[in-house]
Amino acid sequence: MGFISVIVADDHKLFRDGVRKLLEPESDIQVVGEAEDGIEALDVVRDNDPDILLFDVNLPRLDGLQLVRELNNFHARVKYVALSAYDDEERLSALSAEGVQGFVLKASGKVELLSAIRSAHRGQNYVDPKVAGRLLTSFYKRKEDTDQLYELTPREKEILYWLSQGFSNHEIANKMVLSEKTVKNHVSHVLKKLDLRDRTQAAIMAWKVGFAQLNPDSVHKILEFNRRSI
Repeated sequence: MGFISVIVADDHKLFRDGVRKLLEPESDIQVVGEAEDGIEALDVVRDNDPDILLFDVNLPRLDGLQLVRELNNFHARVKYVALSAYDDEERLSALSAEGVQGFVLKASGKVELLSAIRSAHRGQNYVDPKVAGRLLTSFYKRKEDTDQLYELTPREKEILYWLSQGFSNHEIANKMVLSEKTVKNHVSHVLKKLDLRDRTQAAIMAWKVGFAQLNPDSVHKILEFNRRSI
């Protein structure tokens, strides 16, 4: 039913051309406009009302963070996927706070780019697996919010992740092949260890520190590594 309309905003024409060529074979995606700086991106987004804005975080005249804030002020329906040449977890956190759904390194490939675009279009978050480990490291370093997370087992961390994505105990049980009672017990342990009142507070903490922004594949890889390290 239709296609995902995309605007590409980057100050290098060769890069924009390359992205176009990568996306052209995809029947569900169509590039409907381009911009070489943040100011032009504002106009192109307003004129085309795209589904996705794929943008370089370091655009000239108006950088990516300022661009997203301006578009949010105009209540644009567009969803965002940020492109970066480096894995800057602080920049990602700021962009996430402004509603950016996807973050992809320019050094990544077509699979990551397509996953980010399609995930953002569905309203889901996507973080490039190449930066997921660094983000989780950063997440653990924020001591005022995360010291207690060291107390969680890998299974409890996985339950916290799915809880932060809005899944019910029943849905988590199906996803993790556990009984609903077991999930309920684990949720209680998570809340007690994190000194939180309810699952809403737990979800807010997971989003605040960046854990909830990771994509499921990255979470599973990280947790599997944690299990082997125990």
